[in-house]
Amino acid sequence: MSKVKIKSDLRDVSLLIVEDGEDIINIMDRTFKMLVNDITLAKDGQEAIDAFNNSKPDAILTDLRMPNVNGIEFIKHVRATDKTIPIIMITAYEHDLIHEDKELINEVFPKPINFMKLVVSLDEQIQASKK
Repeated sequence: MSKVKIKSDLRDVSLLIVEDGEDIINIMDRTFKMLVNDITLAKDGQEAIDAFNNSKPDAILTDLRMPNVNGIEFIKHVRATDKTIPIIMITAYEHDLIHEDKELINEVFPKPINFMKLVVSLDEQIQASKK
């Protein structure tokens, strides 16, 4: 991670990570704990809605295909109350997204995840949201 140049102090960012894959969410948690002090994890869309309502994070990383409530339904819930929060969708199924769905998301990030690029992308989205 030392070669990654980020402009934000991500330690002060609250991050909601939504992912139903146990291995992936554990890796994301460990990776972002090196940079972010306040991380909330959710393993499906309903947990994500509850976490969002309770914590109002500064940024969201979410999967698309999840049980109970999918990523798009979750994002529509978020956008109903917060139009500016940075949302990065991490998916291997970008082709499932229609144009209207993509307009709700700041960035679609492919799986398998390149964590160095994801950290930079998160930083860029946070910087853009502050302008």
